[in-house]
Amino acid sequence: MQILRTFLRCNQIGSALFNSTLLSRALLTTVLIAAPSSQALDLQLPEIGSANSSDIQFEQEYELGQAWVRLMRAQADLLDEPIIESYLRDQVWSLVPYSELQDKRLELLVIDNSEINAFAAPGGIVGINGGLLLAAQHEAQLMSVIAHEFAHLSQRHFAQQQSAAEKRQPLVLAGIVGSILLSGISADAGAAMLHGTVGATQSLALAYSRQHETDADQTGMRTLANAGYDPQAMPQMFALLASANRFSSDNLPEFLRTHPVTQARIADSTNRALAYPIANYKQDDSDRFLIARALTAIYYQSEEQLVLEQGKGEDPNSYQGLIRFLKAVKTGDSETANQLWQKLASQWSSHPWVKIVRIEQLSNEKRWDEAEVISEELLALYPGDYAVRRAAAKLASDNGDLSRATQIYRDLIRDDPTNTQLWYNLAELYGLQQNLVQLHHARIEFFALRGEYDLALRQIEFARRDARRNEGQLRYLQQREGEIKKLQKQMDKLLN
Repeated sequence: MQILRTFLRCNQIGSALFNSTLLSRALLTTVLIAAPSSQALDLQLPEIGSANSSDIQFEQEYELGQAWVRLMRAQADLLDEPIIESYLRDQVWSLVPYSELQDKRLELLVIDNSEINAFAAPGGIVGINGGLLLAAQHEAQLMSVIAHEFAHLSQRHFAQQQSAAEKRQPLVLAGIVGSILLSGISADAGAAMLHGTVGATQSLALAYSRQHETDADQTGMRTLANAGYDPQAMPQMFALLASANRFSSDNLPEFLRTHPVTQARIADSTNRALAYPIANYKQDDSDRFLIARALTAIYYQSEEQLVLEQGKGEDPNSYQGLIRFLKAVKTGDSETANQLWQKLASQWSSHPWVKIVRIEQLSNEKRWDEAEVISEELLALYPGDYAVRRAAAKLASDNGDLSRATQIYRDLIRDDPTNTQLWYNLAELYGLQQNLVQLHHARIEFFALRGEYDLALRQIEFARRDARRNEGQLRYLQQREGEIKKLQKQMDKLLN
């Protein structure tokens, strides 16, 4: 109970993503923490003084993260754009071997929000807003933020924050919790409550945060350089964020609220980067970054920002042509898309992710045979690519081959069992095929992964009615019911 409450106190970034449907739960949690019961006041948590302390084990942090991420899946809007998701997944995992992470069990959440933000939570939870990919002008700058978040995990800053938080008065902590939770609904309301409740404690908390940010800057820069990216990308990203928001201090993006960027911090990270030896760092942005960023800009209707940025490089018109083609497909302008496809530079027309968008265009025009040829070619060349497999599943579904689409989704879920979008799509396919048994199973898993245990248990009851005398199904449902009730009980214990 106390572990999850302390996490909610400390992690402003994650809680800011909770929407207004959590208000009643947030207020309940605040009341429970504020209540001066003997249990709340007598329970003592271990003191954690360093990143290597074993008083709170990695397994406890992992379980905490899993409990928290179930709530996040239900409350945050996740971005369902397979190419963007595939790109960010690959980039996150590419940094892992160069990081100082001890526990390498990671889960990425790509948040459908144009605000600039990223966060890390105990248990290897990494969240990235779509807006961060749009804000980073170069791939190394994006990677610097991911490396920074990895550092918060590897240095176990949550555990250190928890130790510091336990030294404060319970009612002060109740005010902090209330302000954090309210920030998920209104950042201004949360800030006002924090200012009115915390008083002198606020400066101590801020100082402690600065210590962690400096630590994360240093550790993250090591990760960045070891992975072959120019360490200068980190101060460049800081300067970019500070410059972009210098006239909007009253409406800062969440990342700057929780990761304050000052001129001193920019100067410090610049000097630290200069101390790194000159090396053959990656100089150019990958095509994958450019495609994913273009699709992000189109998704948030900000593609003109990218067009305006062009004006340097060997062939700026080539990238502009790609942006126009992607835009035409996403807006359903088939005539323009076909014209642009014929003129598209081979650098782009031969890229597998651009071919995925071409498949989407051909599908919209019901040119199934042409789309199928491209899809089979991509599956043969890139059998493990998430975006390629998602495109093949969608093509099969749109073309009426529900059995093939179902098999692809089952294979995807085998590799990514916590992906709620995959479970949702699979349930839809089973529904179209009138496969009630598997439809119930998919819905049960979908609701359980989102922490919506009442809905999962209700789905089990529906499944029981349809199973009738099928003893095998009834045994499975009984077993799954017990597992979900156990998860529900654990969640209730953590929240109450």
